[in-house]
Amino acid sequence: GRTGWRVSRLGFGCYRVDAVTPAHAEALAFALRHGINLIDTSTNYGEGESESLVGQVLQELIASGEIRRAEIVIVSKAGYVQGKNLALAQQREHEGRPFPEMVKYMENCWHCLHPDFLADQLDRSLARLQLDRLDVLLLHNPEYFLSHAVKQHADLNAATEEYYRRLAAALAFLETQVESGKISWYGISSNTFPYAATHPEFTSLERVWSIAARLAPQPHFGVVQFPFNLFETGAVRECNQSAGTQTVLEFAREKNLATLANRPLNAMRAGSMTRLASFETISSQQAEEIFPQQLAALAAIERDFVARICPQLDFTNRLQNHDRIFDYAGQLARGLHAFRDWAHWDYVRQYLIEPQSERALFYLRRLSNQASLWQMWEAQFRPALQAALTTLTRRHSASVAGDSEKFAAQLDRLAPGLATTPALSQKALRVLLQTEGLHAALLGMRRRAYVEDGLHALRAEPIPNLHSAFTPWND
Repeated sequence: GRTGWRVSRLGFGCYRVDAVTPAHAEALAFALRHGINLIDTSTNYGEGESESLVGQVLQELIASGEIRRAEIVIVSKAGYVQGKNLALAQQREHEGRPFPEMVKYMENCWHCLHPDFLADQLDRSLARLQLDRLDVLLLHNPEYFLSHAVKQHADLNAATEEYYRRLAAALAFLETQVESGKISWYGISSNTFPYAATHPEFTSLERVWSIAARLAPQPHFGVVQFPFNLFETGAVRECNQSAGTQTVLEFAREKNLATLANRPLNAMRAGSMTRLASFETISSQQAEEIFPQQLAALAAIERDFVARICPQLDFTNRLQNHDRIFDYAGQLARGLHAFRDWAHWDYVRQYLIEPQSERALFYLRRLSNQASLWQMWEAQFRPALQAALTTLTRRHSASVAGDSEKFAAQLDRLAPGLATTPALSQKALRVLLQTEGLHAALLGMRRRAYVEDGLHALRAEPIPNLHSAFTPWND
């Protein structure tokens, strides 16, 4: 695009990445060492921990000479007011100096595009990333303003005009930050770029571009991001620009804007999330045989923490409820039957069990001063917990594996060249990466295995005439 940068067709997406999980740092370092040079994060991912991890890993690899800063493109985003940012905003309100134009969308999620808030967020972002200059800063889902207006039954015509006024002020501020040297380029990440032009929450790239073009002779509005996958296809199907004659991807290409697709493997379909991936499964009988044994092994290790590790490392006196920190064997006892389906289990694993256990391990690792006794215990605990979680995942995956296999087979029939990569995730990425006008897809790569999966898709041979022989954008 207009930036002139050359980036990998896959970017490392940092949603649900934190600074305390060793596997996240390992995955990012592995990706950077293997040619992934685009990183997408946000000020609200992990309450800033995602940015902190990126900064830490970059500094380590730059110091070791494995990468150069100039070779890496870092994109971050601002706009969400959650967690610590929400507490900050509430404190400022209490002190009588609120951030202006705050959208109080719901109790735990506010949103703001005002330059005062963006300035605060940019400074915090640079500090966490350990950078003097950020390559790209995007306004993060600014359409929350319109969503709130719809929810409040406001006058939508007036709300739309106010929306673009606020966007104009935000973009003008970002242009000044280019001049001051804090960012190189800016843009917008919006879920509603691909919406129908008549949708009340639609964000018009054409109108945004006309605003940006008035800011400077050569404005630094250069990057746009939006959802795009095999089910959410508005970016290539919905003619919502130029009086209904162009899609958002076509308009972006005409203006030489860099285009980034998010959620390439997580598709909203019929109101729920569909994971475009293949699933390993085990039978109910297999699970019933091995899971009790795994729980027994995990329980023994957790009892050892209370009986031996805590007294010897003086955790007993320094920790409240030390005997309750690790009780995953007890919590998972009904795991084979307690969850409605794969999505329910996946949510519990991804948002509760894994982050809670990693945070506890991180804290205790530091509290122990990396004592060898602790390291040996952790080396036993990690695989024991992982074994139990894997069994539950494989068992509950049975509810979605069938659909996944059918969809993979359908793709192979439509485009036989896709059969060279058996995993559904790789097939879906290959189709996306051959879409004309798309510069990169942002893939969540929190584990090394996810990076390897993406690299397989990236390195697969292009399929000649893929989009003429196979039009994935049809229902």
